[in-house]
Amino acid sequence: MSGQAVFGVSIAASALSERADDPALQRALHEELLEDLAVHGRLLFGSQADLDFFVQAVHALPTSLAKAWETLLSSRRVHAAIIDPAKLSLEGLLEPAELESQMAPTVALVLVDRDQAELLGVPITEFSTRTPSGLIEVARISTAGRTATLLTARQALDDPLREGVNRETEWELRFGPLVASSSPVVVYDRYAGQHIARRYVHDLPHGDGLSWFLQRVAMTPGRKVRIITAVTDERGKNGATFDEQTMSLGFGRLLEHLGRDLRLELVLVPDRIKNGGKVERFGHDRHLRFGHRAALALGTGLQAFTKVHFPETISVARLPLPDARAREERAIKAALRPPRGGWLGWAHGSEPAP
Repeated sequence: MSGQAVFGVSIAASALSERADDPALQRALHEELLEDLAVHGRLLFGSQADLDFFVQAVHALPTSLAKAWETLLSSRRVHAAIIDPAKLSLEGLLEPAELESQMAPTVALVLVDRDQAELLGVPITEFSTRTPSGLIEVARISTAGRTATLLTARQALDDPLREGVNRETEWELRFGPLVASSSPVVVYDRYAGQHIARRYVHDLPHGDGLSWFLQRVAMTPGRKVRIITAVTDERGKNGATFDEQTMSLGFGRLLEHLGRDLRLELVLVPDRIKNGGKVERFGHDRHLRFGHRAALALGTGLQAFTKVHFPETISVARLPLPDARAREERAIKAALRPPRGGWLGWAHGSEPAP
């Protein structure tokens, strides 16, 4: 894995409006591209003119395709931004070196129409080509799904955490790009709070991957993190407690340890819940959700990041976003009601115990 899970992509308006011989094939190609952009893409334009031309091209598409693009652009799944209003329009960039100087390294993939692709050196028999320094991949919009940039991004998202790999490498290629382009970041992990309590309240020798992860998240200003974890009245070894007061204190100390301004929301769910005469337990399933982009299940949760190098290969599975959100909503409905100032306010003594 050498590419990032989320990358900058720029699409020429002329590529969007280029008609295919087979309308059904054109729609299928656009739908595939739309789904890839929602997960992996940051839609970037070299200038305001590029963005304006692109929006006009969207409106001119067949109705069903236009609606699909408009839905994506108006949703929170992908963000359209301008690199620099003073940049040249993508439509006017016909030399690979000039394209690279105008858009690298912010943009990794450029999609253009057939004619511009030919002028930029994309062979008819190939899916794409690269600019002189290899910083940007150029492709026809019809072959976007076969580009190395997209194929690598898909792999970066789905690969396991491999034994011996440095966790910083994983942050740079997978988790960091997801955090930078998503909000909120949701940690759904029954045991996350217990790990924090052991380290910051009970002072037990215990590895803690969540602290490392949140320290990296806090480096991206404005990110909101929601942690959904379990509390219990049962005591652990050496009489360690894991109730709501202990959790509040632990996460409060964690924030002090980070020394950064992190927007942290704590959702505390009883370990056992009575539901229709039955007792249900907070599930063992764990996942990370990155806003509207992706949800990933890690085999060992955030404890995977306890050590600098992964001691073993850890599975990663992509969850359907609706399933991840539904799981979170069920837990939130069963959660304990926080005091008026929130659990973290209570931890700092601004609120009396409930």
